[in-house]
Amino acid sequence: MDSKIGLIIQLAGVSLITLLTLFLRRSINVVALRYWTNAWLFLSFALFCLRLAFSYDSYSVQLFSFYFLTEYAFGFLLIMGCRSLASNSETRVRHELFIVPFILVAFALPFLSTDFNLIFNIHSVILSGIFAVAFISLWRTKLKTFGWKVMLVALGLLTLDFLQYFVVFSLRQSMQVEFAYLEYSSVIDLVLQILLGFGMVIVLLEQVLADARIANEKLRKAHKKLEELAHVDPLTTALNRHAFHGYLKRKGVEGESVSGCLGFFDVDDLKMVNDAYGHAAGDIVIRAVVRAIREVIRAEDLIFRWGGDEFFVIMIGLESTTAISRMARLERMLSSVRVDPGLNPIAIRVSYAFEDFGDITDLESTIDRADAGMYRQKQLKKNLGPKENRDLPPWTESVSGVTDRSKAYR
Repeated sequence: MDSKIGLIIQLAGVSLITLLTLFLRRSINVVALRYWTNAWLFLSFALFCLRLAFSYDSYSVQLFSFYFLTEYAFGFLLIMGCRSLASNSETRVRHELFIVPFILVAFALPFLSTDFNLIFNIHSVILSGIFAVAFISLWRTKLKTFGWKVMLVALGLLTLDFLQYFVVFSLRQSMQVEFAYLEYSSVIDLVLQILLGFGMVIVLLEQVLADARIANEKLRKAHKKLEELAHVDPLTTALNRHAFHGYLKRKGVEGESVSGCLGFFDVDDLKMVNDAYGHAAGDIVIRAVVRAIREVIRAEDLIFRWGGDEFFVIMIGLESTTAISRMARLERMLSSVRVDPGLNPIAIRVSYAFEDFGDITDLESTIDRADAGMYRQKQLKKNLGPKENRDLPPWTESVSGVTDRSKAYR
């Protein structure tokens, strides 16, 4: 094969790789791609200059200089792209100064000899070193993906390819030995360059997929956080009505047989606390009640804020009689709640009732029954006289130094 035809084939193949990277830049924002696109542009220009140099002898010195210079620029940008692949950051200015010696070499080489084979011998050693540095730079990124491995293979083969050019051309000059396969050197170079470009494309797509996975994971976490916020009462961190209806829907879809008991709770005389100490104190009382309920129920039980100072608990696999026995601790835990740093603690009382349910579809009617039972307990407390009702909230009696307004609620 004529070397000029082989060079044209190589130029056409490299130009296609250049166009591919240019199109990828429109949709992939990776620093390495910017370096590699410019690298392929330089390589295309280098091959074009070499082709012209073989046809126009009068301009061969200048064209060879541009060929060497742009090939070194290709190698430099290839290395910079490999270095930036892991961090996705641009190179520092001081690193760009490494190209200066190669510029001097590029313009000096054509003046060393009129025989291109001799100067190409030196040039091949330099390119072999450049590909070796690119191989090491890429190896240090430790990406360990398929595209990364393809690029390493391509860079390793290119290093060996240009190193063998040095050996072969040296033998040709010293021993006058001819190597027939050199007619296809341009095609061999093109195959290795296509392999390198193929690896680059895969690496870039893998980077995009990795970024997409990270973005999706962040979105999933954000969605989960928003979903939690939508299902959690901000004051007490108990679940809200929206969460309850979601629970019903989810269990209905699963078709799981669920039974247990449901307890409905209401804080006694919360309005008196609000009037005496303010709504901030009322919020403290509500949070204290929820904390106390959490202490006496099991870890797997669910507590919902139904509204205001009303709460209910779903206790799967537990009968109401057993659940009520657990509530004995509740009053003791609420017997000393500090709602104001300057005042003595107060005792909080809670009315509650438990009802059993046999299926998930019975939950809403069970809530109504438990609510009615809780209300009957609350009314019973109110109807009993002061001496008879031992469940009367004693918080007004445990406060010293309160205002006359608070004493009026005794």
